[in-house]
Amino acid sequence: RQHRDFSAEDLENSVNIGFFGDSFTENVRMKAQFSFTEPLDYLLNIGEGSINVLNFGVSGYGTAQSLLRYEMLDFREALDHLFYIYCENDSANNLASGLFRLDDAGQLARGEASPARFTLLSRLHLPYLLLDAAGRLSAHLEELDAKARWLRHESMRRQAGYETQGLPSSAFPLFRQILRRWKEAAESNGATFRLVWLPMEDYDFPGVAAIVEEEGVETLNLRDCFGERDPAHLRTPWELSPYRFEPEHDGHWNEAGNRLAAVCLHRLLEGDLGLPRLSEEVVELALRRYYSAFETPAPENHPASPQAEAIRRKYLALEQELTPRVPSPAERASRARFDVQLRDGWLVYGKENCAWADVKYQFFLHVFPVDVGDLPPERREFGFDNLDFPASIHEATCTFWKKLPGYAIDRIRTGQFFMDAEGGYNSIWEAEMAGPIQDGPGWRGHRGS
Repeated sequence: RQHRDFSAEDLENSVNIGFFGDSFTENVRMKAQFSFTEPLDYLLNIGEGSINVLNFGVSGYGTAQSLLRYEMLDFREALDHLFYIYCENDSANNLASGLFRLDDAGQLARGEASPARFTLLSRLHLPYLLLDAAGRLSAHLEELDAKARWLRHESMRRQAGYETQGLPSSAFPLFRQILRRWKEAAESNGATFRLVWLPMEDYDFPGVAAIVEEEGVETLNLRDCFGERDPAHLRTPWELSPYRFEPEHDGHWNEAGNRLAAVCLHRLLEGDLGLPRLSEEVVELALRRYYSAFETPAPENHPASPQAEAIRRKYLALEQELTPRVPSPAERASRARFDVQLRDGWLVYGKENCAWADVKYQFFLHVFPVDVGDLPPERREFGFDNLDFPASIHEATCTFWKKLPGYAIDRIRTGQFFMDAEGGYNSIWEAEMAGPIQDGPGWRGHRGS
């Protein structure tokens, strides 16, 4: 969810706190820096501490999906504290998703396999990309989006077997087993596991709250904390709460709600982590400093303070990296260490100790055939096939495989490039292989040009 890059070294040398849940955790309706995890991270790092607050929320997730998200993390053992933010529809999601079921002995088992078409769509990330694209449309679609989400919610409730009030009885034992598995997995990895109740009125079904208590899961009730800091909150229905987005049908907490949640969570973690207790005045000043860093840029004759620039650099790091700029000569040279080889009709790019900066620029791949007639009609006037591609890193090693066309190849040019502010293409590094193309060494030219 965040605009920060968490390196393996950073996670190894810090206390790491992970938040899991649905749309109340992900907060896609707000800019990432205003989600509760970022001001919380800022408050916890006042002083000499080294603490990372990571947001793993995904809209629409239930307990089962959040559990699987945790179990599939390569670095789950690096998380020292886990918080699961429970929402009232999570237990219904567990039934609707079908990811888990209870066997004859009442133990947790995986559900039926998804149809192949859904598995393919999932691997292509199409559902997320489509939702993300919809979320980025203009405000004119906001009302339509809200109605669609309401219909999806009602459909899910019916599919899960909701009655007029309450959950079907099958939801409770399933929730219990999922919660138990997650708690045991977290504790076996040396982490604390907590559940967070949202700051709404007592919406939750008593059966769920009883299970949480019986399973020995520690909880934090944000409604109580909100009420301590704003007594009117306890007398105000959530539909009218100042901590909730307008229009009325949205239902999610807004920036003010996330801000107050950060304060509540900070007070809890402050004691857990043995940090010096900050006074209310210091917390308020720190939050003013944090939020002011993201206000409209100051006039040129009043440049932003070094503190504000440092806050922006940390919490908007990846967003700012996407801004077009000209790499320095040193950066160009550092990006010039990809090893590229041919293997059985594939072009293989490899680099050890890979980092985000190594792959943030687009890769270009131009394949020149022996016979131009082998090219698609729209490419023949150019004389080469354009197979440019973006890349991403996995763990600490970059390895990309690109399938080459089946026709006879005269030569290949590849490398990385960036677009400057005027829309011009600029090479960071490039290399060329002369034909006839055969597997094995054969690169010529120079890297870092």
